[in-house]
Amino acid sequence: MKKIRDIYPKIIAKENLYYSSFMAARGRRYRDAVADFNFHLEGEINKLHKELVAKTYRHGRYRLFSIYEPKERNIAAAPFRDRVVHHAVHDIIEPVIDKAFIYHSYACRKGKGTHKAVNKAQSFLRANRFCFHGDIKKYFHSINHSLLKELLRIRIDDKDALWLLDEIVDSAKQLAISDSRFLERGLPIGNLTSQFFANLYLNELDYFVKFDLRAKYYLRYTDDFLIFGNDKKGLCRVKAKVRNFLKDRLRLALQEGKSQVYKTANGIKFLGFRIFKDYRRLASDNVRRFRKRLKRFEYLFKNGKIGTDKIRDSVRCWVAHSKYANTKMLRFSIWQMANSKVHGISHLLKDILSDGVGLLSERERERERAFRFLNVIFGVIGAVGQRFLRPRLSPVIH
Repeated sequence: MKKIRDIYPKIIAKENLYYSSFMAARGRRYRDAVADFNFHLEGEINKLHKELVAKTYRHGRYRLFSIYEPKERNIAAAPFRDRVVHHAVHDIIEPVIDKAFIYHSYACRKGKGTHKAVNKAQSFLRANRFCFHGDIKKYFHSINHSLLKELLRIRIDDKDALWLLDEIVDSAKQLAISDSRFLERGLPIGNLTSQFFANLYLNELDYFVKFDLRAKYYLRYTDDFLIFGNDKKGLCRVKAKVRNFLKDRLRLALQEGKSQVYKTANGIKFLGFRIFKDYRRLASDNVRRFRKRLKRFEYLFKNGKIGTDKIRDSVRCWVAHSKYANTKMLRFSIWQMANSKVHGISHLLKDILSDGVGLLSERERERERAFRFLNVIFGVIGAVGQRFLRPRLSPVIH
């Protein structure tokens, strides 16, 4: 791939900055900082353009906060004018460098995404008996700044563009106040550019696995990657080579507890799904979080702290996501629960939760009735104390 040259004028062009301000404001137009920037849009863009031309632009301070689903993550939110710059850089450079990424890298790329990664993982699973599931320990906090800049210079030969990229990378150093590791490594989770940098950094791993190790069945989503094969010992050797490459070349480490070789017949947990040869299930923690979210919505709605539209949009997103697994019976169960309630938000969600479940086949309805009948039978058996039957007859879990 040829190096990118003379790209800085495209990044700082006013047309690109105007478009970037529009993209950065999507879904945030009524927030104070965004509304204020847009109210003085022409003046703000002119000021930003002059700073970028003179190279006096300096990245602003991050606002730190935490989210707790599915686990605690510390998010660093950049000021809006800096997010405009992130979009301006990303929208010009990323499409060019993206051409050098392997086909089966699925995170934060146009035409890719979670569901296509899951589809491909299932097709690889069907063709192989074993899978090495790799996960990198604290990936975003471990990306080395010097090495990242080196990788950017391999692809880009424009000193002005590299100055701006360095400014964005070095902006993470201000987070060293709360975590000293950010002085030399780590990217803020929340920046658009961080997603792009993360893909570029692990593109080195992609090339190593595909072309040095010649792994035919390989795919990656951010720091979560799968390598399939029919030789368990061979995959164990691959795991050792990947571990050494990450340590020696990229200064990263595997999350050993999660990075294991599995039998594909037992299914693999990947991107919130449990994937088997012929079907998929939602991961149990995903379902628990959704039920918990419904309870939280119930409380917020009763106290007037959340509107109907926001609740319906959130539930609609989960239902759309759940349809990529075999969840008709699960959604039918949740729909029944919502249908049985008279008060609260349940009546607002019935049409969303019941989407598709009303089309259950007669066979599926018979299966549901059989499950309920078995549950009643085992309840009666337990009540009369016939415990000796329990080891022989276990309730069907669905």
